[in-house]
Amino acid sequence: TYQKIKIMASKAALDKVRKEIFGNIPVRNMRTGNQVLRKPDVGPYLAKYYMESMDKSARKAWQTFGYMPPYTTELQERRLLKNEKLRMKGKGAPKKGAGKRATKGK
Repeated sequence: TYQKIKIMASKAALDKVRKEIFGNIPVRNMRTGNQVLRKPDVGPYLAKYYMESMDKSARKAWQTFGYMPPYTTELQERRLLKNEKLRMKGKGAPKKGAGKRATKGK
């Protein structure tokens, strides 16, 4: 019986029993990251809070069905209108390959 008591009273056995009872890791002189690991995961809550933009879902539909649905964001519409107005004034972007750098050496 003395041997059993001696084995049970070892440091490792005490740490094991302490962990089972209190549910934490025995104190060591190093950081284990256990406190961070015990915190609940925040990712799903953040994903629920920020809705997925309509633009992303429209692009997904385009990829799955093979055609682009008649959908543009307000930002895209505004940009297209601005570019159209600039082109009408003659101040729009040059055609591809007709910019300042392309005509520089000629």
